[in-house]
Amino acid sequence: MRQFNLRRRLIIILAVAVSFPLISSGYIIIHRSEQALITEKESKLFGIARALDVNLNGDYNSLLSIEERGYTRDQKIRLLNAKLAGITDNIVSANPGVGAGYYCKDLDGIITYGPSCEYSPTIGQPIGQDHLGREVMSTGVPKAVRGQMVRGNILNAMVPIVRNNEVIGYVWANELTESIDLQIKKIEYGMYLALAIALLLGLGISMPMANRVSNSIQCITGGLKSLLADLNNRLPEPQDEFGEIAHAINEMAQSLINTRSHTELIIDSMVDGIITIDNEGRITAFNKAAERIMGLGKDIINVNYMDLFPGHAKYHSLLLETLHTGRNFIAYEKDFIRPDGDFVPLSISTSMLYNGQNILGAIIVFRDLTEHKAFEDQIRRMDRLAAVGELAAGVAHEIRNPLAAISGSVQILVDEVPEENPSRVFGDVVLKEIQRLNSVIEDLLCFAKPSKNFISNVNPNELAEEVLALLSPCLKKELIVLEKHFDPKIGLISVDRGLIKQVLVNILLNAIQALHSEGGNIKVITQRTKGYAEITIEDNGTGVTPVNKPKIFDPFFTTKDGGIGLGLATSNKIVEIHYGYIHVESTVGLGSTFTIGLPYKNK
Repeated sequence: MRQFNLRRRLIIILAVAVSFPLISSGYIIIHRSEQALITEKESKLFGIARALDVNLNGDYNSLLSIEERGYTRDQKIRLLNAKLAGITDNIVSANPGVGAGYYCKDLDGIITYGPSCEYSPTIGQPIGQDHLGREVMSTGVPKAVRGQMVRGNILNAMVPIVRNNEVIGYVWANELTESIDLQIKKIEYGMYLALAIALLLGLGISMPMANRVSNSIQCITGGLKSLLADLNNRLPEPQDEFGEIAHAINEMAQSLINTRSHTELIIDSMVDGIITIDNEGRITAFNKAAERIMGLGKDIINVNYMDLFPGHAKYHSLLLETLHTGRNFIAYEKDFIRPDGDFVPLSISTSMLYNGQNILGAIIVFRDLTEHKAFEDQIRRMDRLAAVGELAAGVAHEIRNPLAAISGSVQILVDEVPEENPSRVFGDVVLKEIQRLNSVIEDLLCFAKPSKNFISNVNPNELAEEVLALLSPCLKKELIVLEKHFDPKIGLISVDRGLIKQVLVNILLNAIQALHSEGGNIKVITQRTKGYAEITIEDNGTGVTPVNKPKIFDPFFTTKDGGIGLGLATSNKIVEIHYGYIHVESTVGLGSTFTIGLPYKNK
């Protein structure tokens, strides 16, 4: 019964799938063919009407003599008909089935209607008040309509006769709709016949196909039921598309036999490490995350848990305490040192492992907190930098005013001391140191709140060239070999030119000072990356130690004698307000690489 219902549904579906597009496409084709035929007829009739208009030389009055213009309406119509009937009959004789003629607005009557042998009785008749010819004469716009008119039910194309910007009547050309409808019916008959044949062919093909599909589905359904009972059963594989489906199902069954359990897949996919032990403390299972986080070997099944971490009694005691006392630990944070010596902060949770009411052992779940701790350190560093910035701004403003007063007072005292007096040199020293303090204050203010005051479109290559030219004497003095690799297609960026120059000067000076006394190499590279222009400065100097690397952008941190530690901190602030980034890579003894990324789109 199910097989019969399936077959019946398939036949209905295939019949609809075959017939619907055929019928819809046939309807569209017939409709468009009718429209095309009517459009062609309208174009033809408009052409005939315009030919009548062209053959009317001048206007109606110009065809009458001065004396004839004084005749009565009927006399004028007969005279005009005599002059224009030949033109009308000649044009319609070349187009069988077409009627055409002239209408005079002033005389309000039909002047000619060809063929004259058929329609001469209509000469002189006015058109009705609701006739669309009056609309053509009033608007001066050609019009094609279908409907009941003087000749009967026709397709009529009407064109106004315009002389000296005035409508004096109209010409028309029409054709009985019976002939048009006959042509349309012939087209429809042919199309419907083709559709019927195509539909019968489609159904004739679809019915055997429906039977075949139904039988194949029944075969696959029965095979799946057998697989549900035993995965070792196999489906028959016929030589068709359903054979490919059966083959895929057979391969899936084999894969299910070979694969591990669903629980094992879940455990191995987790980012948290998991280790289970039995009641004797031996390891019964672990996942890849545990192997990666703790640096475990692969052959640790049945190894005693305590033997994994010699010297780390505090660490492994959590799981063993849970095993022995039943106490659970939730998100207990503890530091762990891997066998390779790397430090790993962990969040640890432990619990008993049950199988129903039976205790199988204990389980420990731990998470690597390295990234989490790094994020917390970054947040604390940002808060600390913000506080330092506010403090620096406040201190700088409070110191600047007294320094200005001291500087002015010392300058007055120095001016009063004769130049030959040896004491004058002390005043100069004081002024020089005050100037140095002012420079430090400016650095503090710039670090506290750098601002983009002069944004312009800048070429990074040109900016780097300007800075290198500025530092050229220093480079030559220190015997430094400079390499430049500039991307010619790097494009323009919108930045504060002066601030970015300050960043490049700070980093290049650090690179120069990091080189050995006998000189070294510095590379300046520009390149276009996704959304950013990058300027990279490489040196082969002393490098930065891993301990100092996280601190190099901290204010007041410096490893140089006489430095105040604001150069890189200020540079980092400037790049941040431009929505860019600074990346640092450094190896002690090999050198450092600073990469400055500046966005192309000004935010």
